[in-house]
Amino acid sequence: MNPQTSPISQRQNSAENAFTQACIAFSRPRRIAASEAETAALATATRTTHAHEGEDIAVWTWGEGPRVLLVHGWDSRGSHLAGFIQPLLQAGFSVTLFDMPAHGDSAGEHGSVVHSSRALLSLATALADVQAVIAHSMGSAAALIAFCQGLQVQASVHLCGPSSLSTMVKLQARGYGLNPQQSQAFHAWVEQFIGQSTQSVDLESLLDGLRHPALIMHDPEDKVVPFAASMALNQAWSGSQLIETHALGHRRILTDDDVIIGTVAHLAHNVATDQPA
Repeated sequence: MNPQTSPISQRQNSAENAFTQACIAFSRPRRIAASEAETAALATATRTTHAHEGEDIAVWTWGEGPRVLLVHGWDSRGSHLAGFIQPLLQAGFSVTLFDMPAHGDSAGEHGSVVHSSRALLSLATALADVQAVIAHSMGSAAALIAFCQGLQVQASVHLCGPSSLSTMVKLQARGYGLNPQQSQAFHAWVEQFIGQSTQSVDLESLLDGLRHPALIMHDPEDKVVPFAASMALNQAWSGSQLIETHALGHRRILTDDDVIIGTVAHLAHNVATDQPA
């Protein structure tokens, strides 16, 4: 029997392939095109680019007033939060959204929550007037890191976000069927890739950034990010409120009218605008 086709060899190849796929899934997001409706919305904005770590990040801005920065998740793009734009403008805010490195219209091929947090902090520092953040999924975790590293806002909203990278790495290893030895190797690979320990960006290490009022919304039936992540964030954040959504899963939360209304109300209550009360 050819050893390359033996059952043992096949299992080894399968295990190696699973490890490789886990690494790719962690570091190389899918580049998603904007829908027709999203493209139309983006066309009404002022588009600019922000230079970050040698590459250009695509940025879109609407309106005048206190700036709200919209932060998308993994395998996503800024325009996926387009449903928030008009309600925020009507409430007296200006709105900026952007595509993370290696996402949407931004440059790059690799990323992670740590890479995204650096891009978020870099852009917010350049803008200099970000008063609030609305963040979904991985973008929420990136925002938590940025808060701990100096980004100060008056309020934020977190939708279906993970709160600890170590937990997500374990879940990803499990999802790809990695055995204990491979899982340990995957964790080590992740830490090498992001340039720091996963523990350094777990919730327990980010508490100093949780200093403003926050609204957290999450569906307990979310199959991408466990609801327990938002429960832990709410418990650790004394100035936060957790709202359970229903039948929205991980992504429909971005287009739900009640979620958008609640988000805008939270920001309007905590961020001063020129709009009449």
